[in-house]
Amino acid sequence: MNATKRITIQPFNARHRQRCYEIFNELDGWFGSEEINTDYTEQLNENDTLLAFVDEGVEGVISLQWHYDTTAEIYSMAVSLAHHRFGLGKQLLAAAESLARERGYKFLHVKTLGDTLPHPGYQKTRAFYENRGFNKLFQTHDLWDGLPTLLYVKALD
Repeated sequence: MNATKRITIQPFNARHRQRCYEIFNELDGWFGSEEINTDYTEQLNENDTLLAFVDEGVEGVISLQWHYDTTAEIYSMAVSLAHHRFGLGKQLLAAAESLARERGYKFLHVKTLGDTLPHPGYQKTRAFYENRGFNKLFQTHDLWDGLPTLLYVKALD
């Protein structure tokens, strides 16, 4: 990415919903179908979602769900293919962790495709989370229609 590009993280605004859908849809190796992408897009809201802007355009999104009074979940996270490996994911994750800490949450967790099913994109996803301090908690076949689902957790202290 050109060094003159400006990256900012901002709260979600509904006017960016379509662009978020486009990003989810672009990542067809990660997000499975139009129905799933629509579900991810519809759950985005101003209280739980952050956007990564490159200059004036949305190029990444992370959304959180709040569980009990201790644990936040990364419900969805996506960065446009053109902006992979430029730090947007790191910045989105750091902002999400900061938001969770500000709200008093102690843990952040995320579900992803398990490591028993080879998939090059998800190998990168798992490496991303592991390199940012997430630890494998367990893997199950009871969630995503029998697909191996790996749960990662990170303490926010």
